[in-house]
Amino acid sequence: MPKTIACNESILIVGGGTFGTSTAYHLVERGYQNVKVLDRFPPPSEIAAGNDINKVIRADYPDALYANLATESLQYWQDEQGLFGGLYHRIGWLLAAPKKGSSLSFIQSSIKTAGERGYEQAKPIPAEEVRRKWPAYCGLMEGWKIFHNSSAGWADARTALKRMAEAAMSKGAKYVCGDAGYVKQLLFDQNGGCVGARSADGSTHYASRVVLAAGAAAGNLLDMKGQLVAKGHTVGHIQLSPAEYEKYKDVPIIDHFEGGIMFPPQQDRIIKLGAVQFVTSRNPACKGSPSLPRYRCDNPGDDIPKPVEEQMREWVRQITPQLADRLWFETRICWDADMPDFNFLVGQHPEHEGLSLAVGGSAHGFKFLPVIGKYVVEMLEGQLDRETEGQWRWRPEMEMRNRGDDPHPLSLIDLHNVPGWSRESVSQRHCTDGLGKKQDT
Repeated sequence: MPKTIACNESILIVGGGTFGTSTAYHLVERGYQNVKVLDRFPPPSEIAAGNDINKVIRADYPDALYANLATESLQYWQDEQGLFGGLYHRIGWLLAAPKKGSSLSFIQSSIKTAGERGYEQAKPIPAEEVRRKWPAYCGLMEGWKIFHNSSAGWADARTALKRMAEAAMSKGAKYVCGDAGYVKQLLFDQNGGCVGARSADGSTHYASRVVLAAGAAAGNLLDMKGQLVAKGHTVGHIQLSPAEYEKYKDVPIIDHFEGGIMFPPQQDRIIKLGAVQFVTSRNPACKGSPSLPRYRCDNPGDDIPKPVEEQMREWVRQITPQLADRLWFETRICWDADMPDFNFLVGQHPEHEGLSLAVGGSAHGFKFLPVIGKYVVEMLEGQLDRETEGQWRWRPEMEMRNRGDDPHPLSLIDLHNVPGWSRESVSQRHCTDGLGKKQDT
């Protein structure tokens, strides 16, 4: 592949989530004139992992690459006059883990890296001090090792995705959605080069460069050679009363790496809880089949897995018992694409000329929305630095396994082993109830 590509060269991006949206934006920012994004849904795509009410924005990483990228991204999140103005809220976060294990090692390594880079370091804080400073967090927090970093916060993820997509379109990027944008097949020439994609309505889209940015659904379109595993992240929302909102509105995010994560409520008084025990969805009839996302828009009868919900509620009881048994206002399984080493997969496909990958967010990709597309473009231009290129390369030799510093080491649960779940789709209709299943309150 040449070191540079022409600004009038056609570039097709399959997937309008975090990586695809950021790539489209940075391409047109650099003057590329023929950029097309295909997605089943208009921006912000309903099935994108980044389409959520909020996401953590933080720079706590053991790996200097991501600590640096997160710090670079934070400059854009904090710019009140920029594209993301008003969407970022610096309220700090509490990092917690058991008193020994890989998740604690992840936190301690992150503190070390932050110190080496001159960034703010998370500092230990005892549970009694947490209860004193933020009385809403009144639980026992038994056996927890807790740290506090005031430099973190959260961003309105859904609005950020929408703004960036609209900005890309205003500069010339074309978005194709609905059945015409719902890619069912990548197209290859007789030499194996990728030349485009075919959509659900039978339409074809040809381009000289194709970027697969389909997230958890990438495995539906390309053999990922075992590198990528679609994992479902269970999310539940609780509607607070006005009095409860006042109680919780100023708390920091709390993230127990083996328990769960809770955000402060937004102005609509919705508080979000997330599990850190993840699910997969493999075909039980096919040994060794990959995990592929099971979206609720295709399976409207799905709820959330009971074992994961029970674990999450027990964790909430350790923080704020008053919320542990509350009915959900809304639930969701958010599907993301995990790589074995948590590094992204951003690079050229070694066998298919013209095909590039921008996937593998691994449950931590959204915070890089402002800048990740810049690095995808550098990859396309052959300008990505060697070290980053090595970390993000196509690497089927990597096996999915628990690492010594795995921040979320809980065992995976396959949905087919959960009572009441099956592989059969209840319906093939598009989503009509937004991102999740809502209950009356």
